[in-house]
Amino acid sequence: MKIITKLNYEVTKKRGLITEETSIREFVMKLEEEVQEFICAALHEKGDFNHELGDIILVCLNIAKHYDVDIEKQLLTNIFKNMKR
Repeated sequence: MKIITKLNYEVTKKRGLITEETSIREFVMKLEEEVQEFICAALHEKGDFNHELGDIILVCLNIAKHYDVDIEKQLLTNIFKNMKR
């Protein structure tokens, strides 16, 4: 997970889509864009469902990397919390 997160962030940064000044608002707007593309692919069969799902996850990983969130640890924390529900 850490390798994928780091590689994805570096590639996105190299493309100029992320800078040190990228705000949470910009990340959220990108996430919203990808979710809308996923909805179109999933519900309206316009686009590649798998690709759009991957894009959503990659945006989330970029957010985690940018804000120093240990996403693997957080995912496990969430899973264990859900097990107790």
